[in-house]
Amino acid sequence: MKWSVFIMIFLITLTTSSWSQEFEESYDPNTEIAIKGKIAEVIQRNHGPVVIGIVKNDRIYHVITAPGWYIEQEKINLNMGDEVVVHGSKFFSKKGELFLIARAIHNISTGKIYLFRDENMKPRWRGGRQHRKKYWNSIIQ
Repeated sequence: MKWSVFIMIFLITLTTSSWSQEFEESYDPNTEIAIKGKIAEVIQRNHGPVVIGIVKNDRIYHVITAPGWYIEQEKINLNMGDEVVVHGSKFFSKKGELFLIARAIHNISTGKIYLFRDENMKPRWRGGRQHRKKYWNSIIQ
């Protein structure tokens, strides 16, 4: 392996780790909005939440859903091209990037409604396989 490739991979890994430290759990019902659009991307990594990109009016909104294990356990089916309505709280990273923290997603294409927060806006996977802080610290932009 060439040293330049090794250094580039190292720097990408280092940068990604610092980005993930920017997030904290911060669901604020006062900033809740609903958007309707189509799923343009589904981002799932080994750790952290599944993030979906919703296209509405030629803009992509990144929606933070739940840990991958929870998505699998609850048989949540979100596929590229599905039309959805997302109810979620606006969240800005320290870099000023807008994300939505999902409370509920209505998959119009399948007719299913998936809940990610309880009536107190707490994560439905709380107390599950991963610690909450670890979950939020692993979000990658």
